[in-house]
Amino acid sequence: MNDLITITPASEVTEEYKTEAKAWTKWDSKKRKTFPYNYTAEERVLVLSGSAILTPKDGGDPLTIEAGNAVTFHKGFQCKWKITKRMQKHYAIFANDEEVDDDDEGVPQITCDVCSEDCMEESYFVETDESDICVKCYTKDKD
Repeated sequence: MNDLITITPASEVTEEYKTEAKAWTKWDSKKRKTFPYNYTAEERVLVLSGSAILTPKDGGDPLTIEAGNAVTFHKGFQCKWKITKRMQKHYAIFANDEEVDDDDEGVPQITCDVCSEDCMEESYFVETDESDICVKCYTKDKD
């Protein structure tokens, strides 16, 4: 069991949580299939549809999340996402138990799909496979 992620089954998600989640940002995996992600702040999620397998970077057992689950990714959790069915979710990022804007300083906007590093200032979006690539990896690829 990984202490840096909490998965609440759909049958145990409260109506209060579902109502609160409706105000959060909506995300759609669209064409994204696999990507790394490093949680540098707590993120709370309500999975609306779809499913994914999360493989912790620390070698822990893979975890499955699916429609209806409430998931809390605690600061420090690192994993590789594998979308098994196109996913839509509501999510919010929290620092010190207070919701923060995605635009806030210090909250990484993407994790590079090549090197798994967090990127804030500049990155490149590759539309064909919906990859986010940091400047360092993008420049390396051009050489």
